[in-house]
Amino acid sequence: MPTSPSTLRDLVIRAVQAGGGKIRSVCSAVPRELVEGFGLDVRRMLAPGTVASESHGESLSSPSVCAWCKSALGSAEAGLLWVGAATCDQMRRSLELAGRKSGSAAIVIHAPKTRTPEAEELYRDELVWLAGELERRTGRRLEPDSLRRSIRTRNAIRSKVRSLRSTLSGSDFVALVHLDAMLPAAEMAAFLESHAFGHSSRPGLPVVVAGSPLAPGDLRWLDLLESSGFSLVADVTCTGDRAVDFDVDEHGEPLEALSHAYHRRPPCIFIRPNDEFYDYANDLARVRGARAVIWRSVRGCDLYSLESQRAEARLGLQFLALDMSYGDVDSPRVRTRVEAFAESLR
Repeated sequence: MPTSPSTLRDLVIRAVQAGGGKIRSVCSAVPRELVEGFGLDVRRMLAPGTVASESHGESLSSPSVCAWCKSALGSAEAGLLWVGAATCDQMRRSLELAGRKSGSAAIVIHAPKTRTPEAEELYRDELVWLAGELERRTGRRLEPDSLRRSIRTRNAIRSKVRSLRSTLSGSDFVALVHLDAMLPAAEMAAFLESHAFGHSSRPGLPVVVAGSPLAPGDLRWLDLLESSGFSLVADVTCTGDRAVDFDVDEHGEPLEALSHAYHRRPPCIFIRPNDEFYDYANDLARVRGARAVIWRSVRGCDLYSLESQRAEARLGLQFLALDMSYGDVDSPRVRTRVEAFAESLR
């Protein structure tokens, strides 16, 4: 039987609740292949996107911290090793607090904000340092053949998820990306191999979703968009198309290939200059026939909220900007704005 949307959502919810493993990767700038090359179980830490987790995280940080970081921090478990990238000051501070809560200092690498050859060399040096730090803390060694196997497995997962993109609704696609984030590579590969996926894409006004990362709790917001008449044909958040739209070269020196692929993958908006992000988003919008952009930033996220005016000009499509906390993912305020935007495009 095909995997239904409700089954996929249930799997995501159970994965969020179950946790598992002893290592959490924070930010897509940290290659999970490298950690898995040590034979370690690493899950990408996603903010749950709930009012309770956001409220608890605020008690550990401050009201001014962005909703994503507060929600992530509010769900941090004790006894975990946190591995992350300092893509913004709020994320760096949240990593420090999460490490303190778990009783072990977080491992934080620097993700360069430029795309020059020198920046790529710096990023490779950061991954070499990360590998050394993991060896020191776990007592394991990184073997090249093990790293190659983890690269092949993750490439196969990304390829399969990409192949399903056109058959899934936008919300189901994000749920699948979330599931990949929270399952070990072997489990995700087995899931994709053993499950059939029905055709769940929904007709509607084709739009691009952009902005802050989407949490599992945001699936309700995506449902709102689709029930309001939108078809989410592209998602340029780091929990959407950009998460799977690249591969790592499986030949040659594996750490070199890994650093090159992750440094050159579809860029986050924090890259400076961030023209490549807009080029990628515009290309995806054109190929998939998007008519509009829905730009959503979580409350307190300076990176995406301050960029929205420039994004509207650079993307050149009808544009809706939403600033949201996890308490109003399907609130009357948001619903009214979404439905009014849909009506304006008809």
